[in-house]
Amino acid sequence: MRCQLIFPPRTSPTYMPLGIAGLAATAAYYGHEIGLFDANAELWNHLCDTNRQLQAMRNFCHSPLAIFLQPQQYSTQMLPLNDGRYQIDQLERLARNYLEHDELDAALTPMLLRQAYRLNAGEPETVAFSIMYLDQLSFALALAKYLRRVCGYDRQLLFGGAAMSGLDPVELMTAFPFVDVVMTGEGEIPFAAWLGGAPVAAIPGCHYRERKEVIAASGRRQFVSNLGELPPPDFSHFPLRQYFNPVPVMPMLGGRGCKWRRCRFCTHNNSFGPYRERTAAAVAAEMTLRQQTTGCRHFYFADQYVDPSFLNSLSDTIIAAGLSCQFHIMARTVGDYTPELLHKAAAAGCCWISWGMESGSQRLLDIMNKGTDATTSLQVIRHAAEAGISNLLMMIFGAPGSDAAALDETFAFLDRAYPHIDSMTASAFVLFAGTAFSRAPQQYGLEILGKNRIFQVNGHDVHDLKLRFRRQGEYHRTESPLAAAEIAQWERRKVWLGHPSFLSRLCCEHYLLFARSVKTGFRPKGLPKGA
Repeated sequence: MRCQLIFPPRTSPTYMPLGIAGLAATAAYYGHEIGLFDANAELWNHLCDTNRQLQAMRNFCHSPLAIFLQPQQYSTQMLPLNDGRYQIDQLERLARNYLEHDELDAALTPMLLRQAYRLNAGEPETVAFSIMYLDQLSFALALAKYLRRVCGYDRQLLFGGAAMSGLDPVELMTAFPFVDVVMTGEGEIPFAAWLGGAPVAAIPGCHYRERKEVIAASGRRQFVSNLGELPPPDFSHFPLRQYFNPVPVMPMLGGRGCKWRRCRFCTHNNSFGPYRERTAAAVAAEMTLRQQTTGCRHFYFADQYVDPSFLNSLSDTIIAAGLSCQFHIMARTVGDYTPELLHKAAAAGCCWISWGMESGSQRLLDIMNKGTDATTSLQVIRHAAEAGISNLLMMIFGAPGSDAAALDETFAFLDRAYPHIDSMTASAFVLFAGTAFSRAPQQYGLEILGKNRIFQVNGHDVHDLKLRFRRQGEYHRTESPLAAAEIAQWERRKVWLGHPSFLSRLCCEHYLLFARSVKTGFRPKGLPKGA
């Protein structure tokens, strides 16, 4: 089957899409040729081609690493990035208006026309949209509608990717009748079956149109049981120069799912299956192959959670192989990340860890069932910093059970942790359907008000997994204001803790590039003194 696989806007111009690279490898493994189109990269590069300031920014991103890794120069040259983001925000607003009110603005048409022309190359039988984030959905749907309504495209339009597990496929297909098939769950199994010509009714995890007005489901989705059986992602379809990095920065996968899998707030298990892990040898071999074929030495792991035992094995394997690299992981602040392990990981190239801390209040951590201890967490963060690893804390404000005392405990924790961290995310608590908190809201002092609508088209609503809620005692408010109030208090407080690290202002790929030089003083060849 001739297929064009597209990764739609909007994400960072630095991001290489792991999902469609994996699907491309799966297609090739089974002998199918498909076209790949990173429409997010296309849009960013088009904006740069038509704007001198953005073009200068892109040129700087492609400069030698020794020039790029100068914080002052970087800060000046990257200022136009916000203008590019604003332009994409405006296009997304027009895309949403096109979807909900059928008004096609002249400012949106050139993008849709360009991308439709690109997708029609080779006259594919299917255009498949791979949607990782819900932020991409407006662009994907607008292009699909344009293909069907304006271009008269009569071939199948398929939607898949992690974001599809965060929606009701029936709602989506009812509101947008040009969507022919929705695939949920991990894509390798259903996509390979689709390319092989299997009837959609026999492909697990699919919703499809049995007749024009009837949407049918093909059964429960399936997950890849042995990740070692998957071919390594194929990034050869993506020209490295279309991404805004001075050297290749690429995603890696060590495992899928979460080994802890018990946090009461987490919704990732709606889109990811049980925990499965690749061998450290296979991961290191893939990193070596990428380095040999693309020159990539910077990797960030897309795993939800890298287990200490896996990090230990991977570090041993990298060191034994003599592989020169830098990498990032996400982790939980548990005591198994010992000083010895963290120093070994740093020697292997681990230069940045994003820690899912969530709160500094032990009572709130216990309510969340996080499985961590605040005192131990502080020690782990300090030990990582001492090993030369950059720490990023991921915090949640306004969680169930939070009050003034819990917030004071979190602030006290952050006061102690602040000298050892380089960045922090302050997220508002979100109640998701399917989580332990949403299944027993009264037990946690919550009242569910309804679903969160993301589209309304001709009287048909589309919702995501977010639930509108309020807390006990908030009877006169439509939604709980606690998270916003706590974040506002943190924003005022952190001013007194010192200037934030330069790293805190960077996107993922650029953070990884700078992490080693900022933390250890490493200077790539050619970096002038005093830079």
